[in-house]
Amino acid sequence: MASATVAALLLASVLVAAAPAAARAGEPYVFPPTPPSPYPMEREAFLSAPALRALLATNTTWNDSTGVLTPDEVPLATPFTCGARAPGTDHMVRCDASPPLGGIVLEPPCAATASIIFLHGRTEGPWIYQTLLHTLLRSAPTAFASVRWVFPLAPRYTSTVSPSHPPNFHLWFDLTPVFDEAIGRGVADAATTVAGFEEALVDADATNDALGLFFTTRRVEAIVAAERRALPAGGKVVLFGHSAGAAAASHVAAVSRVHLDGVVAAQGYLPGAPALLRLSGVLSRTRRRYRVELVAGGADQIGRPALVDASARLLRRVLRGSTDVHYTLLPGATHFSMLTPGRDADAVVDVLRRYLE
Repeated sequence: MASATVAALLLASVLVAAAPAAARAGEPYVFPPTPPSPYPMEREAFLSAPALRALLATNTTWNDSTGVLTPDEVPLATPFTCGARAPGTDHMVRCDASPPLGGIVLEPPCAATASIIFLHGRTEGPWIYQTLLHTLLRSAPTAFASVRWVFPLAPRYTSTVSPSHPPNFHLWFDLTPVFDEAIGRGVADAATTVAGFEEALVDADATNDALGLFFTTRRVEAIVAAERRALPAGGKVVLFGHSAGAAAASHVAAVSRVHLDGVVAAQGYLPGAPALLRLSGVLSRTRRRYRVELVAGGADQIGRPALVDASARLLRRVLRGSTDVHYTLLPGATHFSMLTPGRDADAVVDVLRRYLE
């Protein structure tokens, strides 16, 4: 199976090397060229600048096509305008459609001393997470007064292999196969234990999108490098993900040597665990000088606490003490309750504060 992992990485290298020289000149090496050549795995290219502005401005209503939210959890409308303040905050919205960001930066009112790179979850409209950023900024304006919020948009998959997951969702990697297999069955069974989820996560027959995770990891590394250049010496860079974005952040923590000051993965899981465990001897040789914190919601019916706990235990096995891996439970929190003002959003602020101090 280790040879299969090596083969996947070699395939990624071949795909990148095959990109036309004209495309490579203006884009990072980690992505195939933008149109007219499509992404492999049906990943769409970065949005154009006009498309990005239009997407941000459309956050006026949101239809929960997943059917998982209660009426109280449906995010309030928070449209952003490029070049203007985020509503009710002192942070300015800067749009950057170019690689590797392909998203927005919320520039703080004071000179930046830290950056939080936020990886959103699986969604048909990433702009709903503008509500989360707006909520957190308003919950702790002083704590974030010198913090840049960096919000890249995941590529869209024009189709998926699963009829239960509709196309055109923004994904950091295609998680639909594995959620139709062992992990999905565990999530559907409310009685699944931590041990049961550990077994599901290491199922060698489950399908993991190794190439999608590879591309996302390279993109995150490029964004982190850009943030290091934007901050003064000693500035802190924290990776923060929610749901499928938390899964991507957990994978970055496992495989990358990127210079971070913390990883907060809220209500996600550890993807690709079988391959990571096989490579743990190599991955654990890098001493990571930051803490990884996997956060669960006590009332979460999607990223169940047992799934997050199992992921934290597996990540500890992968990293073998090369960094501290913590598991934190937020009692009563649902999968989306931190998107709206209240106790759960405040609890997330408290978690992030630990990495900014």
